[in-house]
Amino acid sequence: MPARRRRRPGSDRLYVTSSDGLPLGHLDLVTRVAHDVPAGYRERFVQEANAWLWQNGLPPMGGPAEVAEPAALGAGAEPPAGGWDPAWDDLALHRPGHGLLEEAAEARAAQGTGADRPYRLRADGQHAVAEALGKLTRPPTLRRGRGARWRILHAVPMAAPDGDVVLDHVLIGPPGLFLIEDVNVPGGRVVLENQTVELGDGTIMSLEERRQIAAEAAERVSVALARAAGASETLDPPAVHPVIAVVGAILSGAGRPRGVTVSRISQLPRLLSAFGAPLSDLAVAQIFEVARRSGTWSP
Repeated sequence: MPARRRRRPGSDRLYVTSSDGLPLGHLDLVTRVAHDVPAGYRERFVQEANAWLWQNGLPPMGGPAEVAEPAALGAGAEPPAGGWDPAWDDLALHRPGHGLLEEAAEARAAQGTGADRPYRLRADGQHAVAEALGKLTRPPTLRRGRGARWRILHAVPMAAPDGDVVLDHVLIGPPGLFLIEDVNVPGGRVVLENQTVELGDGTIMSLEERRQIAAEAAERVSVALARAAGASETLDPPAVHPVIAVVGAILSGAGRPRGVTVSRISQLPRLLSAFGAPLSDLAVAQIFEVARRSGTWSP
């Protein structure tokens, strides 16, 4: 339901959600003031609330002036001309392996048989990781009527100082954000060192580079959250953790990298859940709402 009324002693509130389950805040039906509504979604909140009010014979809201500023962020900078919500691509529409099969077909047509294998391995790896993380992202059976606490995006393009990158998965949950990069080496061995991960084909991955990408992602998400709330900065930005997910290979080595989690996919749900749960369901939903916008990741 986009909106539902909850009456308690001394309280009469209308809770509004989007069609995809995102909490948009609540309207106090006594004072006629809305609360916990991010600035970027106030028009949407008013539309949903007014639809419910009209259906139930109550006067509609007068407009955005009736929406209280988010107390946690406080008043912020004035939005630029046109507001904080320019045209954007919805990254939630990307499926695992987004764009890789097209790249595989192009490589095979241009270079011949076998040139498409790296792209197909990446696509297979992304599907395998997405399936493993389904234990977190699928709504639990016992929480009827509520969405999953964890949200996930696939194939997220991000502009970085050293060149554009595509994040295989961005997982958002109670611990914060996880930037997950897939390594699919069927029947191979992945050797873990303190600062590198060596693949069976001789490829060496720098863990410092993954930490830098996570730092860039943290800055972009923090700025997007502040803008959505109409603030100049986010007072308590969510943590961002880089992760390397190993598919189809043996993980070996005595290295203990700091700041980067390296794990086989079967252990990912338990491992990531162990990071704790500092974020509420509302915070997870609001972070997902800004993370799904292409403008968050690229200028």
